[in-house]
Amino acid sequence: MKKLIAAALLCMGSGANAAQTITMQLPCVSAPEAEALITSILPETIEQLGTSCAGQLPPGALLRQPPTALIARYRADADAAWPGAQKAVQRLAGDNIGGLLSGSLARPLIASLLAPAITRAVQPADCPAYDRIVTLAQPLPPRNLAGLLVAAWELADARKKPDTTAPVRGGLSICKP
Repeated sequence: MKKLIAAALLCMGSGANAAQTITMQLPCVSAPEAEALITSILPETIEQLGTSCAGQLPPGALLRQPPTALIARYRADADAAWPGAQKAVQRLAGDNIGGLLSGSLARPLIASLLAPAITRAVQPADCPAYDRIVTLAQPLPPRNLAGLLVAAWELADARKKPDTTAPVRGGLSICKP
């Protein structure tokens, strides 16, 4: 379970403070697995962003609106994406927790771990940019937003130089095709 929590904290490069003593190389996940994982946590992450950014955004901002059809649509896709996301979580957490991932409570559990870890890294000054991203992505299917995020992630990984002095080594990476 410690490995699962570490994977959750490291998944999006967040939670470094909470995971400072963890030094591990997480296995890479495929782009489709990463897209499924992101799709499966989007509703909770968007809701958490709205909570975190509420004081930084004007009243009409999308992230300040009550979760409505957008979150319902994202939640439906999150549930549909969960089988692919399970493969990523299983790979990251190891084979020992396979039984935990088969239940219907696994997706909300993983999302409840990841969404706060991701949004904890959000700086208040960045909230308008996040609101713009969610607003622009609103008409897209959730899997398209996840695909765009993974593509940006892959570009960032390709440009990243290894930091051998970082307290948390490894992190989540996309497998090279």
